Amino acid sequence: MSSMHIDHKKIFIFINQLFLKIGVEKEVARLTTEGLIHTSLHGVDTHGIRLLPHYISGIEQGRINKKPNLAFNKTSESTGIYDADNTLGYAAGMYAMRHAIKIAEKNGAGFVSVKNSSHCGALSFYGFEAAKHDMIGIGFTHATSKMKAPGSNESFFGTNPMCFTAPISNDQVFCFDSAPTSIPFHKVIHHKETNEPLPSGAAADKDGNETTNPQEATQLLPIGDYKGFGLAMVADIFSGLLSGMPAGREVSKMYGDMSQKRYLGHFFGAIKIDVFEKPEIFKKRLQSLSDEIRNLPLMNDESNNYVPGDIENIIFKKRVLGGIPLRESELKKLIILSKKYDLIFPNVKKT
Repeated sequence: MSSMHIDHKKIFIFINQLFLKIGVEKEVARLTTEGLIHTSLHGVDTHGIRLLPHYISGIEQGRINKKPNLAFNKTSESTGIYDADNTLGYAAGMYAMRHAIKIAEKNGAGFVSVKNSSHCGALSFYGFEAAKHDMIGIGFTHATSKMKAPGSNESFFGTNPMCFTAPISNDQVFCFDSAPTSIPFHKVIHHKETNEPLPSGAAADKDGNETTNPQEATQLLPIGDYKGFGLAMVADIFSGLLSGMPAGREVSKMYGDMSQKRYLGHFFGAIKIDVFEKPEIFKKRLQSLSDEIRNLPLMNDESNNYVPGDIENIIFKKRVLGGIPLRESELKKLIILSKKYDLIFPNVKKT
């Protein structure tokens, strides 16, 4: 079966042009495009360019503010709150992380809460920015209630992810970016379309019973039972409670009425390494620690030892050269947008 791939530079131009054509503010358009491409290049397809039609729909129907009045309020020497004015989350998140980095440059650490935002995509996009400045990056966000609460048959928290990044020697980045569930709900939707069974231990039906049938799955199971549930709660404390946004089951739905604002919250932090250790020493030691893990004895010829970020880095190198893969259904939606807004869609390679 042939697969379809699109060059990341060409799709970048298309996406950016589309945002500008629809009236999105120039810098918001650029940052959102960068976020989508970064995410797809690193293999997080659920949060990458496949979401473009969803974002465009949000702009068209009024959920997303394409020309926001962004505002940063400094609350102390090392903290602040960023009002995203309901714009695209990728742009809001990067603005906030850059504020955190700027604060950290002066004070050693900076932390910024974001309010009135929308879906911010993959948190690694912001964490990589901190790593570029020889800083440790931290990120949290929350999501629609889809995680089953331990002991209950109902969901409470979303797949609330957290991210931790740190620079390594040779321009590498340690990146732990994960939700406290084994799969995102987007994967359930995809499996509904293909009718492929879900992995065991990942989802539950409406009565709270574990299921691998995607047609029955309505909830996701937390990793480690109450431990994963606890991680989701930590993320919501940072994202919802500190920002003053809704939390838990009150977090708005990603899909549904696209005229309704989402009012999401995020939290970003940047910590200067050199207030604790010389960056070159820190990075060399993290390199050594990572290599020690990678070089552990393997169980068999098919196994590998990875540290967080390795698999994404392997995917990144492949996709920079070979292009970003697209499913036929995703390609059709992008072509429809190109025709609707009179834009030329770049050629797709079939391999």
